[in-house]
Amino acid sequence: MIIVIEGISAAGKTTYSRKIGMRYCVPEIPAKGERPGEDGSLQEHALFWANHNAARFQMAMEIEAQYGFAICDTDPMKVHYSWSMERAGFHWPDKFESAIPAVRQAIQERRLGFADRYYVKRIDAKTARMQKEGDLARSRGNFDQHLALQPHLIDWFRALSDILPRKVEFAFPDPANLLSQLESKTPEDNPRRFDTSIFDALIERLPT
Repeated sequence: MIIVIEGISAAGKTTYSRKIGMRYCVPEIPAKGERPGEDGSLQEHALFWANHNAARFQMAMEIEAQYGFAICDTDPMKVHYSWSMERAGFHWPDKFESAIPAVRQAIQERRLGFADRYYVKRIDAKTARMQKEGDLARSRGNFDQHLALQPHLIDWFRALSDILPRKVEFAFPDPANLLSQLESKTPEDNPRRFDTSIFDALIERLPT
């Protein structure tokens, strides 16, 4: 089982994931020194991020194979970021329309897929700012930008929830209870993990 813990910066994703157990965690992978420059083509950006995110999903499947489940600190299928950036009016070189075919191909190739559960946390601006200022280990640049992305992030996962009923919850469950459930659950296959029709339906259902 692959579990996604999602929310904007300072929502508490990393702290929550670590409470489940570090050995189960799929962290974000730094990419600043590798990603294409501003002069890179739309296709270069799309392929880079599709491959980068697919690497995280492969890591999740390796952890799942070892322990029975994996906890992803933000969704490996992170194409929602470019969509949210555009919806919020920010410039981002990875354009959503260009990203769609690259992500779809990665799903077809079974390199990138859908998780079994998504826990998405809403957080008010005041609490997020307090948590940001209390975390001295991370600078969290462009924090106001991340706050502006939250309504669009929620819209994305609402659309996914419509397509995958009972797979998306808009809160983080008690970590001890979740760990107990995951440890006692018999591993089972997800036949729709690499179903491109889910991706197509999600794109169709997104607000315009």
